[in-house]
Amino acid sequence: MGPSKLVDGASVRTSSTLESAIKSTRLFAAQSAENISSYVDEAYAKYHSAEKSITSTASKLHDRSEDLLPNSIYIVVATLSGNIAARQRGILAKMTFPVVFGLAAFRYFLPQTFSNTAFFAWKLEQENLPQIAKQQLAAVDSAVGMVNSVERKTKDGQTYIGNSVESLKKSIADVTGVDIDADARK
Repeated sequence: MGPSKLVDGASVRTSSTLESAIKSTRLFAAQSAENISSYVDEAYAKYHSAEKSITSTASKLHDRSEDLLPNSIYIVVATLSGNIAARQRGILAKMTFPVVFGLAAFRYFLPQTFSNTAFFAWKLEQENLPQIAKQQLAAVDSAVGMVNSVERKTKDGQTYIGNSVESLKKSIADVTGVDIDADARK
């Protein structure tokens, strides 16, 4: 044993190896506690940042003119109704009915919030899944082109029928001498 030391009024004798072992253990424990504390603080800061980001994004999506409480209850009821409607059907219906019913109710009861949410989802899809977003744009462009083509063909058909009717009236008037438009106005 080493020399005697007074610690809090008591005489203590220890060896230097015991003191260095206790000192290194104490320093290791203090460093480990500090590391754990900084890790927990860092994890909490990340969690807090993510939570703040999510809540601010959700807050931006909700339109203040729409009542959230009763309308969200209607949406939940519609989703549950979809679940009930799919109860006696197959697995595909069980997966799609609640989603379709819930989204339809969301679109009906919170239209502006639904629009904001759809735009936000579209933005996320463009950032994270650009290939799928491009395919969707191509599909939408194709559908719009098809609708425009159908509208154009319909107008062309209406114009053709109108011209044919006018030509028929003129032919009848030329052959019979009867003005069909004049007789119809009387």
